Amino acid sequence: MSRFEFWAASLAPYDGAGRVDVSRIPEQAEHLRSIGVAGAFVNGTSGEFPFLTIEERVEILEAWVDARPEGFALGVQVGGLPLEPTRELAAHAAGLGVDLVSSVAPYYGQASSVSHTVQWLASVAQAADGVPFCYYQIPSMTGSTQRPSEILTVAKEEIPTLTAVKFTDEDLMELDAIQQARPDVRVYFGRDELLPAALALGAGSAIGSLYNGMAPLAHAAVDAFDSGEVQRAYALHKPFRDVARVATGPGFVKELMNELGPDVGPARGVWGSVTAADRAMIDRIVPSLREAIAEAQEAQASANIV
Repeated sequence: MSRFEFWAASLAPYDGAGRVDVSRIPEQAEHLRSIGVAGAFVNGTSGEFPFLTIEERVEILEAWVDARPEGFALGVQVGGLPLEPTRELAAHAAGLGVDLVSSVAPYYGQASSVSHTVQWLASVAQAADGVPFCYYQIPSMTGSTQRPSEILTVAKEEIPTLTAVKFTDEDLMELDAIQQARPDVRVYFGRDELLPAALALGAGSAIGSLYNGMAPLAHAAVDAFDSGEVQRAYALHKPFRDVARVATGPGFVKELMNELGPDVGPARGVWGSVTAADRAMIDRIVPSLREAIAEAQEAQASANIV
């Protein structure tokens, strides 16, 4: 297994009628452990938090706490709500013993200053009662124009438990700025399709949706990169870029991951069931992905034997 720490952005589990079905979570957890994933990031974007009730978010997290294998890390995204229910979710998560509490900043009407954003995040982190806090940056969804490097700089004195940032952004200059401004903060890189570039910038961990099924390929790419085989690492990573080019949204990615791991049902809401054209594309690329993943797993097994 590579030195890199991959977490999966866990997928919301539904039954055939689209209701949350937490009985599927133990299979999800065991699958992730078996493919080399170090932790699950629950109720994030891939977890469809905008389409879940507060009660459903609580139910899903509690099921993950019960199901997670020994040594398996667990983080939870509690944002997307007004401050008080966000604080309540943070306190609830802390009481369950999670390893990381994370939140997006308010995004329907961005805070008027970085200082206001930090104050809001500080209140959430305080409710998490000492649990490590992670700022979740995903401007493609939130529309945020505030630089996370500036948020983290201001937060240094205001949020002592802020130890991580989930950086789901293609702005690699900003990734570098974060690392320069806060070398003490762990960056979980969130653009799976840009992993080789993040490796070149010194990234050591990631949280992403494609790791629900493709983690063995990601580990293989990191191993090759660490061995100085940069071109081979880039080639091993190619399936991630191929998926990014054809994926039409989170619903597509979820259906693809259902083919590479436990089937937890189609996405909800506007992300919903995929179109016939998307289904045909998924069916077309799944065989080659399965083959590449199997080859990566076999190579890893051989390396472990040696």
